[in-house]
Amino acid sequence: MNILLFANGEVKESAVAKIAGDAFDMIIAADGGVHNALAHGFTPQIVIGDLDSTTGTVREKYPEIQWIHRPSQEINDLEKALIYCREIGCSDLTLLGIGGKRLDHTLNNLSVLSRYDEHMRLSIYDHHSQIFFVRDYWEYAGEVDQLISLIPLGRVDRVRTEGLAFPLNDEPLHFGEREGLSNYVVSPPVSVSVSGGLLFIFALDKSS
Repeated sequence: MNILLFANGEVKESAVAKIAGDAFDMIIAADGGVHNALAHGFTPQIVIGDLDSTTGTVREKYPEIQWIHRPSQEINDLEKALIYCREIGCSDLTLLGIGGKRLDHTLNNLSVLSRYDEHMRLSIYDHHSQIFFVRDYWEYAGEVDQLISLIPLGRVDRVRTEGLAFPLNDEPLHFGEREGLSNYVVSPPVSVSVSGGLLFIFALDKSS
C-alpha cells in the first residue's frame, strides 16, 4: 500500500511539485497536517492524532474525512499516524511537512521516523531537498554539482562514497564531531555505503 502523509510542519508548493503525478492508495494527515493537505488541493481520507489542531468547523466542512482520535500524550501525532500506517499494511510512505517550523519538532520528527524506516520505504520531501535514511547502501542518480549532505544520527561507521567531490573511504561520521555537510556530485550516479549506524542523506535541489 502506497500512502501520502501530511505532517503539521511547513509544506511549500515546491515540495508538493516533487510528487506531482504520483499515485497513492490513501492520503493521511497527522492532525494539523490536514490544513497542509487541504491548502494544496488534497483531501485526506484519514486524519489521526489528538485533534487539538483541528476545529469542529473543519470537521463539519469535510464529513467525508474519517477523524481518528488518539489522545495519548506519550507520542506525537506524526508517530500516531505512522503506527496507523503500519497497522493497515503500508509498504511505501511519502511524507511532506516534517520540518520547516520549530527546530525541536523537526529533530524530534527525524528521531521518530528512525523507528519506522526499516518497516516502510520512506520518501521524505521538504522545500529544499529529499531526505533519505541509510543504514547499509544507497544509490542516487543525482546531477553534477548537486549538493549532498551526510548527517549521522549518533555515530556511523565505515562510510564509503562514490561520485562525490570529497570522498569518504571507510571513515566514520559522528554527530558532534564530524559530519558531511554540503558535499556535491561530480560523477553520477552517487553511492554511499555504511556499516553500523543511521545516516541521514539530504539530496538538495539544484536551486537551493
